[in-house]
Amino acid sequence: MRGVLACLLVARIAGADTPKPVRHASTPRPRATDSDDAKARAALAVIDGTARVDEPRKPDPLARKPDPGARTDRTRADEDRSDARAIVRGLKPWRATILDREYSASSRGSLDGARGSLDSASRGGLDDAEQLAPGDGYHIRRPTRAYGAPCVVEYLQGAVAEVRALYPDVPTLAIGDLSAEHGGALAGHVSHRGGRDVDVGFYFHHAARDFEDAGKDLDLEATWALLAAFARTADRDDGVQIIFLDYAVQKRLYTFAKARGTPDDELAFLFQYPAGKGAQTGLVRHWPNHANHFHVRFKR
Repeated sequence: MRGVLACLLVARIAGADTPKPVRHASTPRPRATDSDDAKARAALAVIDGTARVDEPRKPDPLARKPDPGARTDRTRADEDRSDARAIVRGLKPWRATILDREYSASSRGSLDGARGSLDSASRGGLDDAEQLAPGDGYHIRRPTRAYGAPCVVEYLQGAVAEVRALYPDVPTLAIGDLSAEHGGALAGHVSHRGGRDVDVGFYFHHAARDFEDAGKDLDLEATWALLAAFARTADRDDGVQIIFLDYAVQKRLYTFAKARGTPDDELAFLFQYPAGKGAQTGLVRHWPNHANHFHVRFKR
């Protein structure tokens, strides 16, 4: 694995987006079912809560008609539900590649072979937590939610340090939630319970103290370096297990990396793109609501 990832950081070369694949009208679309919707809502809840996947409300006949060109919260919710439903159809068995033993074993009431903070994570707790300390080059959005397993804190700080060593003038990076001090339920999330998850923003050509969508000011070079730093831990027992990232942002990073000479086998290992949002391939997978940050899940 280290050999496969050895070339992830090479010389700077900018890349351009490739055109979107065309869907032929003759291709039948799978029909959505109530079961699909329920699973889609549950799937979204695994990562970042259910606030944007509630059932649609009945229209208010007295409400002003929205601008047809405007992007509303309901439009985003419908897109999220559609994305999640597509992912759900590709999971065999359901959620197997999204959920790890913490969740899949909870219905059995035990975790075979788990120990320490991992075992307590399934019960909603976290042993031996370490708080991410303030440091150069990053801003901790909520320090009371910045507790994680020691290896997670170490890998996170190491990834930031790698990027800053390559690009000393890179602006501040926003760090989101890890876990609460003793683990357990964390408002706004269904994951982030056991110190193995961390939300990490992107690099921009300006300092970002909060998560921002990957717009024109996205620093592709530094953000690629950050992703590569996380990816290089994937062959370790406690390294990265999976990274959730919006498919469109994957495309931009993939295109950038390919243009700078990253080998195809490394790109195939790292990215789900261009196989499709529901494809069960790649370290980096699409998940709705992740167009402004990485969700990095570490192994146990």
